Amino acid sequence: MKLSVLQADAAGARRATVLLAGLLLGSMGANLLLAGLALTLAGRERVIVVPPQIQKSFWVESDRASPEYLEQMGYFLLQLTLNVTPQSVDHQSRVLLGYAAPAVHGELKTTLANAAERLKRDGASTVFSARDLSVDARAMRVGVRGQLTTFISDRRVSEVGKGYLIELQWTNGRITLKSFRETDPNDPLKPVDAADSATATKSSSPSRTGLSDVPDAGTKP
Repeated sequence: MKLSVLQADAAGARRATVLLAGLLLGSMGANLLLAGLALTLAGRERVIVVPPQIQKSFWVESDRASPEYLEQMGYFLLQLTLNVTPQSVDHQSRVLLGYAAPAVHGELKTTLANAAERLKRDGASTVFSARDLSVDARAMRVGVRGQLTTFISDRRVSEVGKGYLIELQWTNGRITLKSFRETDPNDPLKPVDAADSATATKSSSPSRTGLSDVPDAGTKP
């Protein structure tokens, strides 16, 4: 009787061992499959993102972004730069600096501080009304053209057609601002040589990044 019980226990133990071995092999196979998929998809993950104050969702991969994303991000950065008042300029400058590429952060900080000082000194505000945007997704450039209106106190002092080129780049897996400059209003994606850029933007001096081309708020009448 005891022998039969022991034999039954041994058979049960063998069955349990076989079952556990099967589960272990299955787990190892699943891990190998997942590892293979991870290696295949490495560097090609697609992330759905919604940038601040933007109404659409877009995709971003490890080395490129959808044209729609670039368009909306460019427009968001444009608003931070051009739609400013003496009361909002400091906050918007801090937000804009958060998107600056490391290589141009210091220069942009100085440029924005100078622009904010002029804005407060003159009591000026600027509003940019975009007419259209164009995107060069391969080069990560956004061109915008529209109307820049300047107010001193509550009085409108100028309203002129402008074109701007926003250049973006990848930095540690995220898109950052590389350059913001005034350009040809008829073709904002068209490169402008240094002489034309210096003439077109009276507040700027020639810059290797173009970020000093933040427009002047205006001049007191």
